[in-house]
Amino acid sequence: MPLMLQSQQWDSDLVEARYIKEIEDNLSIIRLRFGDNSKPLFRNREFIVYERRQTMEDGTVVVAVASLPKEIAAGLHPKQNNAIRGLLLHSGWVVEKLQDNSCVVTYVVQLDPAGWLPKCFVNRFNTKLVMIIENLRKLAQACPSGQN
Repeated sequence: MPLMLQSQQWDSDLVEARYIKEIEDNLSIIRLRFGDNSKPLFRNREFIVYERRQTMEDGTVVVAVASLPKEIAAGLHPKQNNAIRGLLLHSGWVVEKLQDNSCVVTYVVQLDPAGWLPKCFVNRFNTKLVMIIENLRKLAQACPSGQN
């Protein structure tokens, strides 16, 4: 199972990550929903995204995630009345394996949550993104040897 659907373990604000459609072995359409567990101003946000996963010859894993165009997203999953559909412009990570059985993770995200959000909330959200990497590190360290 791709890492995306297990993301509640490393992003507590995510309420649901559900596959809408599997296009290829390494390409999926997913609905991300933020709701009751989210901070008050970020509640009822959703993103309809594609996720492409690629493992390079040297073992580097690349995951790219971005929103589908509005028209395509609406055709695959109509917008919920009580939800604001945000736009994930660019997102993803690169996991590079190092020689000492460790790795380097590069995480990138650029999004428009849509709707109005106060500047202090946006700044806090940016800080929280750094903690996602820390949570991923903890999960990787908890995996039995050979599974991470």
